[in-house]
This record gives sequence, C-alpha cells and structure tokens, in this order.
Amino acid sequence: MSEFRFSPNPNDAHLIDWQSWGPDAFAKAQEEDKPVLLSISAVWCYWCHVMDETTYTDPDVQEIIQENFVAIRVDNDHRPDINSRYNVGGWPTTGFLTGHGGLIGGATYLPPDQLIAMMAELIDAYKNDRPTLYTQARDLLGRRRDHARRATAGVELEELVVDRVSRIVAGAYDATNGGFGSEPKFPNASIVRFVNHLYRTSGEDFYASMLSKTLDGMSNGQILDETDGGFFRHCAQAEWTQPQHEKMLVDNLNLTREFLDASILLERSEYREIAKQTIAYIQSELYDSTAPGFLGSQGAHSEYFSMSPDSRTADARPAPDPSCYTNDNALAVTVLLDAAWKLGEISLQTTALQVLDHLDAMAQSDSFSHVYSADGPSDAPALFTDWAWLLTALIQAHGKTANEVYLKRAIAVAQLMVENYFDQEGGGFFDIAEELDPIGHLTIREKALADNTVAAEALIRLHQATRNDDYRQIAEATLSAFAENYRENGEFSAEYGLAVHLLKHNMVEVTIEGNPADKGCQELLAAATKLPQPNLEIKTVIAAEDDFVARAHVCLDTVCLPPVDSPEALEVAVAGLTDQSENRVQDIFQVFPGN
Repeated sequence: MSEFRFSPNPNDAHLIDWQSWGPDAFAKAQEEDKPVLLSISAVWCYWCHVMDETTYTDPDVQEIIQENFVAIRVDNDHRPDINSRYNVGGWPTTGFLTGHGGLIGGATYLPPDQLIAMMAELIDAYKNDRPTLYTQARDLLGRRRDHARRATAGVELEELVVDRVSRIVAGAYDATNGGFGSEPKFPNASIVRFVNHLYRTSGEDFYASMLSKTLDGMSNGQILDETDGGFFRHCAQAEWTQPQHEKMLVDNLNLTREFLDASILLERSEYREIAKQTIAYIQSELYDSTAPGFLGSQGAHSEYFSMSPDSRTADARPAPDPSCYTNDNALAVTVLLDAAWKLGEISLQTTALQVLDHLDAMAQSDSFSHVYSADGPSDAPALFTDWAWLLTALIQAHGKTANEVYLKRAIAVAQLMVENYFDQEGGGFFDIAEELDPIGHLTIREKALADNTVAAEALIRLHQATRNDDYRQIAEATLSAFAENYRENGEFSAEYGLAVHLLKHNMVEVTIEGNPADKGCQELLAAATKLPQPNLEIKTVIAAEDDFVARAHVCLDTVCLPPVDSPEALEVAVAGLTDQSENRVQDIFQVFPGN
C-alpha cells in the first residue's frame, strides 16, 4: 500500500512516481537535472480530492510530470512545518521548487489544462532562464530569513497591548452576522476565547453582545451539523451558510471550550447543550481507544452531505483521518479535563488522562512524534507545537488532579523545550529543532506566534506552581519577541493579547473541592469561572465520599484564605484579596485576621 494518501474516491493519482520529502528526493532532482513539483494536500481537503480525481489522474499531466519533474507529495497534517513554509495560499498547494528546495512559484487547485500550461512555462524557463529562477528563489529565501529574524525580544511589554489587540478584534467583528472577518466565514475559536476573556474581566456589554451574536450565528447557522453533531470547518457565506463539510478535531475542541465558558458567563443553557453535543460527536466519531487518541478530522465527501438528513446512514459517513496528532490530542486533554468538572461528567477526565499518559509515555521513551495511531508513532518528527501542548496538558492535569507526577513531568518537558527550541539570544521558541542537513526553507527556524503564546501561557502557570522565576522570565522574553510585529497577525493576535494580560497580573488560584456532579460544586465552579481577575487559575480536587459540602480555596501568590462554601462568599473573598494585593504581607492579615 502506498504511504501517500489520495482521494477516497476513484482516481489514478497514485500512478505518478511520488517521492517523500527528504534528501533522497532532492538528490534525485539534482542528479536528473529536473525541478521539483511539490503537492501539499490534506486528507480532509475536498479540492485536494478533486485534484487527485481529475488533474493528477489525467494521462497528459502524468506524462509531463514523469518526463520533466521530480514529484514530491507532502501531507499538510503530517508535516505542518513544510506546509507553513511552502503553502502558497491554501490546499491543495502546487509548488515548483529548485533541486535544492528553493521556491520558484506555485498555485492552489489547478484543473488539468491550467496545470499543463503552468508546467510548460516552468519547463521553458528552467531550460532557458534558469539563473533568473534561481535568483528569485534565493531572494525569496532571503526575505523569509530576514522576516524570521524580526521576532526578537527587547521591547518591554505593556498592558496597553491588551487594549490594542481588543481594538483589532473589534475592527474585524461582523456586527451583522457575528463572527470575525467576511467570506469565507471561519469559527475562529481563538478569537472567541479572547472575547470570552474580555467579557469576564471587564463585564462590558459590548463584549457580551459580540460573544452572543457570534455564538448564536454559529448555533443557528449551517456551520453546525444538526444531524451528526460537530462543527464544519468554514462557510462560504458570511451569514454562516454554504458550509465546507470537513470537520476538524481542533476546531471542535476549541469551540466546545468557548461554548461551555460562554454558557456560564452569559448564563445561556443552550450553549452548554451545544458543548455537550460537540463532545459527544468528538467521542463517537473521532476517538480511537486503541491508539488511544482522537483522530484529526472527518472528510467532506459531498455525496453524503447531499443526502437528506433522514436518508443518511452511519456507514455512508465520510471516514475520519486514521491519524492522531500529538498537539491536537494534548489540546483535547486540556478541554476534556475542564469539561469534566464544568459538565459534571468525570468520565471525561478518565479519557483525558488515558490520552495524556500515552502522549507522555511516548515522550519519555524517545518515540515522541507529531503523528501516531494504533500502530504506534510515525516517523514524522515531533515539533515545538507538540511539546508546548504537552506541557500545557501536564500542567492542566496537575491542576485538576493534584497529582505531583504531572508537575514533575511538566518541569522535565519545559527543560527539554528550552534546550531544544528556545532562542537564547532573541527570545521566543523556534518551530522546529535544529537539523544537520535541512532542505530549502527548512534551513530557517521560524517562530509561530500561536505556538509561542501557548508556551508562554504554560510557563506562566508553571511559574505559579513551582515559584521558579526562570519560567516567568522565559515567558516574558517569549512574548516580548513579538511585541513589535504581533499586529501583522491582525485579529489572530487575540490569544497574544490574552497571554500578555496573564503575564501582567498576579495569578489568583481558586481550588474547588467537591463532587463534580454535586449542585453545590457546580455553583461554586460557575462562580469561580465568572471571577474578573485577568490571571485566573481554577483547580479542582475530588472530595472524600462522606464530605458533602463543596468548598473553594483562594490563594494569591503565597497568601491563602480560609475556605468558603458559597458563591457569594467566594466573590467577596477574591475581591478582598485582590484589592489588598499591592501590600499583601501587611494588609491581608488585617483584612482576614483569621488566616
């Protein structure tokens, strides 16, 4: 069976002599004096399937590729590091490279006649004007290297960043339909997370309106699959209509978290039900207990979605991606650990910890890979994003279970991250480890804002758990590296703004002790979720079976208060504690002499 993944529909794309990305393929291109045709596809991508079924099945296309190119095929989900450097605007990407990995040009989906025409131009230029092509490729590589160097620490972070990012987000808000941006309309859960945060910390009606209109737009629009559950990847129209039918694990996880938090903040029970339904979809369609882990996506075969809902059958559903992705599964751990308490379903915590223990076992046995399945880890290298999310999951597990083993492992993972990925001179984390003989654009180690934000948040929490100030300093240097250029990410700098807000405030810890299914525990948890402190950490402890009173324990740095057992008392305690935070040693004991 081919190692490459093609459309599940009938096609002959496999007849092309595809090569794997690596030194052998580029050595072949150099020896045969041919340019490289790079195809970047995804197993969930509808137009990738169409291109397999039409363009790459066309005999003329196959003949031209065979005679004039070395064809390399890359799976976006397996090698996001290659995709981030060579994607030219979407999937499928059709790129043309030199034999050394320099990017000459490319396009996205191309029908047979257009690809034939583009290949003819490239073949002519490669034969008759190769110096110009190589110069262009070197210039593009140089510009990319210069851009990567701009992510350098040095500027002192100001809390004003939070306001600036909130204004960027507000400017992208679609006040008519909800959501952010226009067409195509994506759910953009990371932006919703920031709006949830802004509403919780400010209480401003504007953010409540932005949040409810966005979530209502998704709930009532076609991006939510009311038949099978789960959210589609995006809609063609701004009013949440004409969905593209693939479903991504990461989107559904993030939307679960945001709908669940919004259900508490806005007191909208229907959002809670959507979160529960989405978890049910994830568990039923994407969970592979033999891996164990959650599969990355479910495809978008149009035949199934063209059926009426009452005529669809389970065996006709699009098949899920058979692969699990480490970073997404670590995210799943964090979402399920949180949902287990907020939904009162502790079985979710059991599943989450099984997945986490498997991920961490791979990390400890030196078999950590970006991709794994029931057959074990793949040969795809682990990336920084995998380690950053594993660190996040370990810290979350420690906070939700009080098991010190998870904290010990978090410390070890943080050390490995710093040793292998941290830029000691410029701050921030590189997306890939240093290779001996990197190819083409992989010679540039880049810093992705989203993954650096994940790492910074995790390190801020690790600092609180260990009181080791090194972690906070690394987090600050990481965020500082993007202080000059975060605006380039537009509204997608939302979580950067949130991370800066965390960094600039002392952490308030609220530990809820009780039975997750108990009403009193749920009320305390909801009250904790609504607290307006920017840097808020909610931990949980399962109480003894004979202890029927739920309690909340509040700490600010090293000062902790006596436990409280009502939402009102929790609110008063946290308000009093944070009001006195400027002079904690003296004032806390005056305000709470019983401590």
